[in-house]
Amino acid sequence: MSALSLSIAALAAASRVVPVMVAPVFRRMMLNPRRHVRPPPLHDLPAADERLALDEGLIAWRWGTSGAPVVLLVHGFEGNRAQFGAIIDALLAGGFAAVALDVPAHGESAGNELTAVRFIDTIERTLAHLGPVHAVIGHSMGGAMSLFSVAHHGGARKVALVAAPSGLKRELLRFAQSVGLSKRGAAAFIESVESRVGRPADDFDVRHIAARLDLPVLLIHDQNDRRVPVREAARSAHMLSTAKLIITRGLGHNRLLADPAVVTALVDFVSDQETTGSASMS
Repeated sequence: MSALSLSIAALAAASRVVPVMVAPVFRRMMLNPRRHVRPPPLHDLPAADERLALDEGLIAWRWGTSGAPVVLLVHGFEGNRAQFGAIIDALLAGGFAAVALDVPAHGESAGNELTAVRFIDTIERTLAHLGPVHAVIGHSMGGAMSLFSVAHHGGARKVALVAAPSGLKRELLRFAQSVGLSKRGAAAFIESVESRVGRPADDFDVRHIAARLDLPVLLIHDQNDRRVPVREAARSAHMLSTAKLIITRGLGHNRLLADPAVVTALVDFVSDQETTGSASMS
């Protein structure tokens, strides 16, 4: 066991006795991404045609010709734009332009902290800058926050979520369990996050926006995802009347972003060639 793992285990044990004292440590782990941690590249990222400097230190990257329908790509916590290399290539081949966002505290964008409120605000500001886009594709928490942004403020014709959670509080509870927090420690940790965010974590749950969404939604999730369980996608699909669910096998949380069948399904969805209902990929 590494020194870091031992430290986390010791703090988690301490949460049984002094939960309020250790809660801020785990809150920072949840909200302050490690810039040096990047998922390994799965596909070469094509050179961007344009670097977009938006307001408040926000950076995005654009590929494709001017006038082509735009697809916005939003990575998750401790993710990066390079994860979308295969999808960008396929979108360009399909006649689309792609814009990949470096969310705050990631890549070249400014900041050290990323809360749900800031995440959603960032997507809203990016969509306002770009004008209405054809679609948004989001991975992990980037997918969940994209859905909230479009549900409340529009800006896209359709949304695809890849390996996305269905609610922030559920994600916080999974994190608390994964690091071994006690019941009191988990409650103190969630309270600390909510205090920092300024809103209850339960506000960011798909059940609160289901009635607002009348646009096509594609959900893609792997049966063996250890980071965000596939039941999250099933829960979202159950609540979203316009959603199609595709379940893959053996791809985990990140590898599905470069899987040819997944990439094809995403481009077909964006291109209005998808079918409705649920499906699986072996």
